Amino acid sequence: MQLLGGLRSDFPLPILLVQHITSSFLEGFASWLESVCPFSVVIVRDLVVPQRGIVYVAAQDRHLRLEWGGLQVDAGDPVCAQRPSGTVLFESMAKTLGAGALGVLLTGMGEDGAEGLLQIRKAGGHTLAEDESTAVVYGMPAAAVHLGAVRESLPLAAIAPRILELTLSKQEVA
Repeated sequence: MQLLGGLRSDFPLPILLVQHITSSFLEGFASWLESVCPFSVVIVRDLVVPQRGIVYVAAQDRHLRLEWGGLQVDAGDPVCAQRPSGTVLFESMAKTLGAGALGVLLTGMGEDGAEGLLQIRKAGGHTLAEDESTAVVYGMPAAAVHLGAVRESLPLAAIAPRILELTLSKQEVA
């Protein structure tokens, strides 16, 4: 909520989100998120062509992947004991977007997302993680830092402004 609320309603990119949440809470989570941030929130259940300024959330028990044809979901094997997995999403972003990928890893238990964030960094993309000073559970960001996957580790309140800086600077270059 804090991160998405810190982005402007005219944010120039689609926002892809993996949330580790019990399936019975997914619909309510998406509805709540839409009520507290400046974006529409869509649960991806089939092939979707992403549009700027919309938050796309992985469907229950499905991995979310960015492919050249759009966003897709699948019931592949769990990764880091998670489905959906942040690592799966980040790896697909690295493969599809290369240096144009921007990955953000927030608080959470375990290591999900760390290896995928590393793939984004290796592809030349930008990687951010929530700093230990604000993370409720520093497991996932710490795993990413340990792997060398994180270009910048920032307190939660500083992440949205940094994303805006990065996306606006890329728009000016294009």
